[in-house]
Parts: sequence; structure tokens; C-alpha cells
Amino acid sequence: MSTRTVLITGAAGGVGGAAVRRLAGLGWDVYAGIRRPSDAGRLPAGVHALTIDLIDEETVEAAAKEIAARTGGRLDALVNNAGVIVEGPVELVPLEDWRRQFDVNVVGQIAMAQAVLPMLRAARGRVVNVGAVSSRMSGPAFGPIAASKAALASVTEALRVEMRPLGVKVCVIEPGLLDTEIFDKSGASRRATGWRGDADAQRLYEGVTAKMGEFNARAKPGPVDSAVKAIVRALTARRPKARYLVGRDARMMATLARLPDHTRDRLLLRTVGINAATYGG
Repeated sequence: MSTRTVLITGAAGGVGGAAVRRLAGLGWDVYAGIRRPSDAGRLPAGVHALTIDLIDEETVEAAAKEIAARTGGRLDALVNNAGVIVEGPVELVPLEDWRRQFDVNVVGQIAMAQAVLPMLRAARGRVVNVGAVSSRMSGPAFGPIAASKAALASVTEALRVEMRPLGVKVCVIEPGLLDTEIFDKSGASRRATGWRGDADAQRLYEGVTAKMGEFNARAKPGPVDSAVKAIVRALTARRPKARYLVGRDARMMATLARLPDHTRDRLLLRTVGINAATYGG
């Protein structure tokens, strides 16, 4: 096959949509995974829309079968981009939200990879998982998302080693904060589900969540295009890197992650303005 084929999940989002447009423009035959069929209208002409909900194995398997039927059982690349963000103190985030975080960001990525790996092996293709620099260093109210990205990084590493003798290259993209709607969606989801715990427990963390909200509001998100460029490099480089850090804040966090734990904790708390007096109750 002369035209390279790629499956991109989360194709209706900021990074996924931009990656679909970029790769389609570069001549790739793009299969775009979207959760809602209505999102197909946002895709460029010639892109194949596939309805994929990563927590619904039937949609994952059906998408893989459709790609196999169209390509003769070969796929050059998988970009595992779909994901959700759950934020909040470890004590307050409902267990159902923890499960959703891992079901989508970890188990769902595994399910998608398992479904298409036979085609990727046939093409000696590539897997690009879109993680986050928070996999290297977490912080207050970032436990759920950071934990899921750390788990995804570990899965990526295992898969990279397993696939190396078979000619399939595997890497992870680790961006910092990007200018997308995903954090707004996260906030709306949290407000809808609320916190667990009694009123005293919730009051204890009010100052912490407020400080983190202020810190996030001051942050300057990077352009989505920076992540897309890293995805394209990971797909086209003769020898792709195992990890691609994206953004100045990602590089800074990666550096901080190498500090001694207690030093890093003190610096992080001082930066966001959290101390004992921040906690209510």
C-alpha cells in the first residue's frame, strides 16, 4: 500500500482534530475515532469516521474490523489520543470518577491497541500514545489524571519493549498544558458529580481547590500545534524517540521531577501558595 494509514482516537477534540487535519493534509489515509456520530461533520473530506467509545469494547472491535476490511489487514499507525481529565483531592473524588479516569485513559487505550496490533505488526507500524508530563510529577488536586497518565506511560514502555523485536515502534507524547477545552469539560463534569465525603471534609479542601484554580487560571497554555508536530515527528522519524516532551512547562516539570521528593514538594506548595493555613475545617 503506497498511502500510509492511521487511526486517531479522540478525533473530535482539540489535539485529535488538529492531528486529523494535519495528517490528512500530508496525504495519510486517516481513520478518525469519534464518540458521537454527529461529530463526523467536523472532519475533513476524505477522512473515515468511526464511532469509538473506549469503554465500549464492541465499538472498539467493530472499528478494528472495519479498518481491516478497508485496508486488507494493515495499519501503519495508531494515535491513542482520546482521554478525559478528572481533578480533585484524593479524599474527595468519588470512586466512580476514579474508575472512569482509568477506564478511559488506561484500559481504553489498551483495548484499542489490542484490537489493532495484528494490523500494526503486519505493517511494521507505530503506536503513539498521547500522555502528559504529569505522569512524571503530580500535585494537589491532580492525583486522578496524573495517576492515569503515569499508568499509561508504564503500559507504553512495556509495549515498546515487547514490540521492538517485531518492528513496531512505540512512543509517548508528553505535553504540558495545552489550549484545548478539555479542562473546561473536566470542570463541568466535576460540578455535575460533586464530591464525596461529609461537609467537614469538603470544607477542609476548599482553600486547596481555590488555590489550584487560581494557579491554573494564571497558567499560559501552549498551542495545540506543538503537540501535533510531535505526533507527526513520532510517526515519520526514522528512529522516533521513546518520549516527546512538548512545551516549555513540560520541560520545566520534567526537570522538577528529578529533584529530591521533599525539596520538590516544598517548592510545589510554595509555588501554588498552599500551606497549613490554606486548609479549612
